[in-house]
Amino acid sequence: MAPLEIGGLAIPWTPTLRPEDTTNMAPYNKQENRTDILPKGWKKSDGKRALPCDLVWEQNVEVPLRDGVKIFCDVLRPVTDEKVPAIIAFSPYGKAGHGFQIYDNCPFRLGIREDATSGLEKFESIDPAEWAPRGYAVVNVDIRGSWESGGDLYIEATQMGVDAADVIEWIAKRDWCLGTVSMAGNSWLATTQWIAAIQQPPSLKCIAPWEGFTDMYRDVACRGGIPKEDFLGFIFNQTIRGRNRREDVAKAARDWPLMNAYWQDKVHDASAIKIPVYALASYSSAIHPAGTIRAFNAAGSKDKWLRVHPTQEWFDLYTKESTDELQKFFDRYLKNIDNGWEKTPKVRVSVLTYGDRYAAQPIVNIPFTEYPPQQTVYQKLLLSANKTLVTPATGAITDGTVSYQADDLRASPADFVHVFAETTTLLGYSKAKLWVSCNEADDMDIYLSMRKQDVNGKLLEHINIPWEALPEGINTQEDVPNSNTIKHLGMPGVLRASHRETDPERSTDIIPFHPHTREDRIPPGTIVPIEIGIWPMGVRFEKGEALVLRVQGFLDQCVEFPKLINGAPKNRNKGKHIIHICAKHDSHLIVPTVSV
Repeated sequence: MAPLEIGGLAIPWTPTLRPEDTTNMAPYNKQENRTDILPKGWKKSDGKRALPCDLVWEQNVEVPLRDGVKIFCDVLRPVTDEKVPAIIAFSPYGKAGHGFQIYDNCPFRLGIREDATSGLEKFESIDPAEWAPRGYAVVNVDIRGSWESGGDLYIEATQMGVDAADVIEWIAKRDWCLGTVSMAGNSWLATTQWIAAIQQPPSLKCIAPWEGFTDMYRDVACRGGIPKEDFLGFIFNQTIRGRNRREDVAKAARDWPLMNAYWQDKVHDASAIKIPVYALASYSSAIHPAGTIRAFNAAGSKDKWLRVHPTQEWFDLYTKESTDELQKFFDRYLKNIDNGWEKTPKVRVSVLTYGDRYAAQPIVNIPFTEYPPQQTVYQKLLLSANKTLVTPATGAITDGTVSYQADDLRASPADFVHVFAETTTLLGYSKAKLWVSCNEADDMDIYLSMRKQDVNGKLLEHINIPWEALPEGINTQEDVPNSNTIKHLGMPGVLRASHRETDPERSTDIIPFHPHTREDRIPPGTIVPIEIGIWPMGVRFEKGEALVLRVQGFLDQCVEFPKLINGAPKNRNKGKHIIHICAKHDSHLIVPTVSV
């Protein structure tokens, strides 16, 4: 039976919105169990992509799980007598076009043309109309507790990997299946791949996680020890439908803001994974890059590849270049085609340049053998009370303090600026060490971001889709609407000061590991040091351009889900935060420089 408690803690549950609730959803029509042959040229609706070949559509196929719960999937496969590999899309987002589809609500549809997809794809996963002609079946699964599938809905926990392993082995035994299975998709669908591969089902031959978190506490729910109840309640009400209950992760964050057995069940150790891995990451996601890279590095696979791309993750998923490369990976490990995939560089990264249409072409697919690159040189930049960042070799700091009003969204942040004397590329993880105090409260929620500034002092933004995919007349960053899906400001770092404890056994010189198992409140006026890890970045700075370290009491607009930032920040901040700067209080930033 699926667990009702984890480590002695009763799992919190809440009713799932019913499938008939079409808020933010397409109209719902319950499927029958049937098989249709969709002819070449068939369209789901006007404006959608026409099928390029005949397609078998098995609808509402019942799949038994090991505890007796029955869930449902759709199988979409080419019309052929030959057995084909299966690619599984495993999520609660609907399987027949009635589920959550956000693209239409995003500016410019994120550059994804409506006629680029057939409407048979799951949200955040591959399109059967694209993959059937390539000789693959796509299996869209409604996971336990979603839509008409039985049971209660577990969110990103071990149970999801156990269920996925059951589905993988059941699908591998179908008479149309070659017996080789993989998985595909973004976010939830990527996280599931890591969790399923940890279970080591024999028929799972490789995975291709396209950006997904692997530690729900640190990556999503309580990053830096700060619970994000608003986001957790918002996202799961927006995207999930079912007949029974779902985990109430927002309540868990409220009731259990410290790491415990419940959250540990949502931390996934990829070291048990031995099969080939092709992982994707980007800089623009607010919840995915660190978890993806963490799992890639931890995976026990000898055959593993990482690509860090410069666009929004959904846009990248549907490009021809990405699809062709993904097919090459699948062909090698699902069809055993000797196609030279192993010659692909183990790590490829992108470097952003920011700016407007004619000045913002990212540098893509820079090859390395590992991440962070072995040739990384870490540079220390000292905070100075005159709001600059200086290298120890080039200048003395100005002693003093810098403060910012931490409980007011309208207040100015504390910005520290470093102008580069020569072209410099920052690539990888950064870390800030700040000596801080607050006279009005016994805790501080501190938010950092690393921004790029042009030679005239203007803060720049990166547009997450290629400029050529934008409509005519969109030429400057000001022409693009504010949206966290389409604009990226800079990489953030977050920490609640009472969670400043680090584990020296699990920390590195550049990535602090916070256990988050206890709070150490700070008497008002007391100065304490804190280390804040900043997620990986890749940015090119030309001579005269500047790095800005921004310190404030809330997240920058556009950096993370701006619709949820209304009025006063919902955190522990009160009054002013004071950053202390002198020889004794050596507040500084460490940045990764790489020659490319």
